[in-house]
Amino acid sequence: MVYRVRTYRINPQQLERFTTYFHEYLLPNQIRFGSRLIGRWVNESKTSITAIWLYENKNQYHEIENKIKRTNLHKQAQQRKKDLEPLFLSTHQEFWEMTGPYKDSGGEQ
Repeated sequence: MVYRVRTYRINPQQLERFTTYFHEYLLPNQIRFGSRLIGRWVNESKTSITAIWLYENKNQYHEIENKIKRTNLHKQAQQRKKDLEPLFLSTHQEFWEMTGPYKDSGGEQ
Protein backbone atom coordinates (compact mmCIF):
# COMPACT_ATOMS: atom_id res chain seq x y z
CA MET A 1 0.00 0.00 0.00
CA VAL A 2 1.11 3.53 -0.73
CA TYR A 3 -0.33 6.78 0.59
CA ARG A 4 -0.39 9.94 -1.48
CA VAL A 5 -0.15 12.95 0.81
CA ARG A 6 -1.12 16.15 -0.97
CA THR A 7 -0.98 19.49 0.78
CA TYR A 8 -2.34 22.77 -0.53
CA ARG A 9 -1.38 26.14 0.84
CA ILE A 10 -4.44 28.38 0.62
CA ASN A 11 -5.71 31.81 1.44
CA PRO A 12 -8.11 31.28 4.39
CA GLN A 13 -10.85 33.13 2.51
CA GLN A 14 -10.68 30.43 -0.20
CA LEU A 15 -11.36 27.50 2.14
CA GLU A 16 -15.06 27.22 1.33
CA ARG A 17 -14.50 27.60 -2.43
CA PHE A 18 -11.67 25.09 -2.42
CA THR A 19 -13.72 22.58 -0.41
CA THR A 20 -16.66 22.94 -2.80
CA TYR A 21 -14.31 22.47 -5.77
CA PHE A 22 -12.84 19.37 -4.12
CA HIS A 23 -16.27 17.82 -3.52
CA GLU A 24 -17.65 18.67 -6.97
CA TYR A 25 -14.65 17.79 -9.15
CA LEU A 26 -11.70 16.09 -7.48
CA LEU A 27 -13.36 13.64 -5.10
CA PRO A 28 -15.89 12.13 -7.57
CA ASN A 29 -13.28 11.40 -10.24
CA GLN A 30 -10.83 9.91 -7.75
CA ILE A 31 -13.49 7.66 -6.19
CA ARG A 32 -14.87 6.66 -9.61
CA PHE A 33 -11.56 5.12 -10.62
CA GLY A 34 -10.63 3.46 -7.33
CA SER A 35 -8.78 5.96 -5.15
CA ARG A 36 -9.55 5.70 -1.43
CA LEU A 37 -9.66 8.92 0.56
CA ILE A 38 -8.26 8.30 4.04
CA GLY A 39 -9.04 11.82 5.18
CA ARG A 40 -8.79 15.52 4.50
CA TRP A 41 -7.73 18.07 7.09
CA VAL A 42 -7.32 21.83 7.44
CA ASN A 43 -4.95 23.45 9.93
CA GLU A 44 -6.19 25.79 12.66
CA SER A 45 -5.30 28.97 10.74
CA LYS A 46 -7.06 27.61 7.63
CA THR A 47 -3.95 28.19 5.50
CA SER A 48 -3.18 24.56 4.71
CA ILE A 49 -5.28 21.59 3.60
CA THR A 50 -3.91 18.04 3.48
CA ALA A 51 -5.60 15.08 1.82
CA ILE A 52 -4.35 11.52 2.17
CA TRP A 53 -5.27 8.93 -0.46
CA LEU A 54 -4.61 5.18 -0.40
CA TYR A 55 -3.51 3.12 -3.43
CA GLU A 56 -2.39 -0.47 -3.86
CA ASN A 57 0.89 0.82 -5.31
CA LYS A 58 2.26 3.71 -7.38
CA ASN A 59 1.28 1.93 -10.61
CA GLN A 60 -2.37 2.04 -9.52
CA TYR A 61 -2.01 5.75 -8.76
CA HIS A 62 -0.61 6.42 -12.26
CA GLU A 63 -3.34 4.32 -13.92
CA ILE A 64 -6.05 6.23 -12.05
CA GLU A 65 -4.51 9.60 -12.89
CA ASN A 66 -4.34 8.69 -16.58
CA LYS A 67 -8.01 7.67 -16.59
CA ILE A 68 -9.03 10.85 -14.79
CA LYS A 69 -7.23 13.07 -17.29
CA ARG A 70 -9.38 11.65 -20.10
CA THR A 71 -12.73 12.49 -18.46
CA ASN A 72 -15.07 15.38 -19.15
CA LEU A 73 -15.20 16.07 -15.41
CA HIS A 74 -11.43 16.64 -15.40
CA LYS A 75 -11.75 19.09 -18.30
CA GLN A 76 -14.56 20.88 -16.47
CA ALA A 77 -12.43 20.94 -13.30
CA GLN A 78 -9.53 22.56 -15.14
CA GLN A 79 -11.81 25.28 -16.52
CA ARG A 80 -13.47 25.86 -13.15
CA LYS A 81 -10.06 26.12 -11.49
CA LYS A 82 -9.14 28.90 -13.93
CA ASP A 83 -12.40 30.69 -13.10
CA LEU A 84 -11.61 30.53 -9.37
CA GLU A 85 -7.93 31.50 -9.53
CA PRO A 86 -6.15 31.66 -7.33
CA LEU A 87 -7.88 28.62 -5.84
CA PHE A 88 -4.73 27.72 -3.91
CA LEU A 89 -1.31 29.32 -3.51
CA SER A 90 0.84 26.22 -3.89
CA THR A 91 0.65 22.44 -3.65
CA HIS A 92 3.03 19.68 -2.70
CA GLN A 93 2.65 15.91 -3.07
CA GLU A 94 4.57 13.01 -1.56
CA PHE A 95 4.13 9.25 -1.46
CA TRP A 96 4.44 7.49 1.89
CA GLU A 97 4.62 3.85 2.92
CA MET A 98 3.75 2.43 6.32
CA THR A 99 6.59 1.36 8.60
CA GLY A 100 4.60 -1.34 10.40
CA PRO A 101 1.20 -3.03 10.80
CA TYR A 102 -0.32 -0.39 13.12
CA LYS A 103 -4.11 -0.42 13.39
CA ASP A 104 -4.82 1.94 16.26
CA SER A 105 -3.11 3.96 18.96
CA GLY A 106 -3.67 1.16 21.48
CA GLY A 107 -0.93 -0.90 19.86
CA GLU A 108 -3.22 -3.77 18.81
CA GLN A 109 -2.38 -5.54 15.57
